[in-house]
Amino acid sequence: MVWKRFWKRPDPEPDAGGEPQPEREPAPAAGRELPAHLARQVERRPAGTDGDPNAARRQIAAMERQRLAMLYDIEQGELAVAGDNPWKDRIDLLSQAMETVTDDLKTLKQAPPGPFFPLPATPIVIDEVVTDPAASVRFTIGTETFAYVEERDWAERGHQMIRTELIRRAGEPAPLVPGGVPGDLREPLLRHLTDSLFVFASDLRDRTLDGEPLPDAATLADLGRPCPRCGGWTDWRGTCQVCASRAAEAAALKREERRLLDERASEAEEQHRLAERLPLARRRLRDLDARIATLSSSDT
Repeated sequence: MVWKRFWKRPDPEPDAGGEPQPEREPAPAAGRELPAHLARQVERRPAGTDGDPNAARRQIAAMERQRLAMLYDIEQGELAVAGDNPWKDRIDLLSQAMETVTDDLKTLKQAPPGPFFPLPATPIVIDEVVTDPAASVRFTIGTETFAYVEERDWAERGHQMIRTELIRRAGEPAPLVPGGVPGDLREPLLRHLTDSLFVFASDLRDRTLDGEPLPDAATLADLGRPCPRCGGWTDWRGTCQVCASRAAEAAALKREERRLLDERASEAEEQHRLAERLPLARRRLRDLDARIATLSSSDT
């Protein structure tokens, strides 16, 4: 049958004598063993040096460069465990700087009261507050009339895009400074009044925009009430610039204190790491010296 012929293995072809030939075993590869002293040298020879007499020298040179790096690590480690080392010096300097920052914070907390001189209760007459299309505010204090306007910032289609800060167009704060103010307080009070007048005008505009009633019976004294914390002047909204300045200075000192603390911790961590790795670096150097000696002897 066909399927029997398909699965049946063919008989070996007979040779010339008519007898089938037995299967031959593959002959072993010819070769001879190396002498013992040559075999040991081959085993000691590094990989990649066969056929290149300069490869061992290049590898030795690379190991020598690696040895220099290890010597530097060992030198740094020995320096780190020494009693007098640069890490300790830097840590001491950072600690001194932190003490200075701490003293500055204490001094800031014990700062003297802010400058203050009472202002008269001169009535403030609100003349006009306009919000459309651009805001403008006008009020009178004594004989001085102040006018603040808002510069227009137009969008592409002719509508005002954003509200900008008010700009004083009329009125001078200097005449509002009382005559009995000491000479060293006149300039600080003038700066405070200039800022507080701007805050008052901005508050009038914002109240009108929000549909809130305007203040009744506002006086010049309301523009410079004493601060309950430092005793200095506060503006129309109760903000004390002296306290705000001291708070900003304290925040800057706190940031500097954190920076010094992190830097000191980094120095201590680096010193500990170098000292901890010193035994390992010495052991690696001994191993590398042994490898260099082995390569040097095999190269010669």
